[in-house]
Amino acid sequence: MTIFALFVTTYVVHPMTVPTPSMEPTILVGDRLLIDKFTLRNAFVTPVPGTPHHDLNRGDIIVFKFPNQPEVLYVKRLIGLPGETLEIRDKNVHINGRKLDEPYKVHSDPNTYPSGSVHYFGGESRRDNFGPVTVPAGHYFMMGDNRDDSADSRYFGFLPRDHVVGRPLVVFWSYEDDRDAYLKTSPGDVLKLYAERVIYFFTRTRWNRMFRVVR
Repeated sequence: MTIFALFVTTYVVHPMTVPTPSMEPTILVGDRLLIDKFTLRNAFVTPVPGTPHHDLNRGDIIVFKFPNQPEVLYVKRLIGLPGETLEIRDKNVHINGRKLDEPYKVHSDPNTYPSGSVHYFGGESRRDNFGPVTVPAGHYFMMGDNRDDSADSRYFGFLPRDHVVGRPLVVFWSYEDDRDAYLKTSPGDVLKLYAERVIYFFTRTRWNRMFRVVR
């Protein structure tokens, strides 16, 4: 049974907890996602006849290993494909010179900052104006739906294809965690978080998000 469980979590499906608001309102802080690792993995090699596979397309929500810390999983939306020229002008993404229609994105800050201004993540701002850049072969440009509060390819660069883990399928549980819960890592804080989830399970569970398909 242990071997079977290890096989399933390694190659088929894997749970993930979302700690930050970078994909809001599509994915919320505290959403527990079930990740499909099989269909994308199958697309990267010669697919086995009769098994499902899914190529990466613009707009797909992808779970991947953070390039600077492969042990950390991120979830973002795929925006730029290999060979495309991408530019952000006044918060709007342009692909090969054409403005991209993005009904899923939100902006929490009405201000627009010029490229090079000191504002975001304690350094040079690339949030609202960026590029143009050409996505290299075997890489992707990823962005969060919550554009004004997302650490994504504007900051960590292009995502290598071999860092892709899978696609989120459904929210199997959603709990209203504190926004800074992921920063509380001491043994005492972790124990307190688990205790709070037990105590407030019924009142802080977002029941309307249970088994919601992620798109």
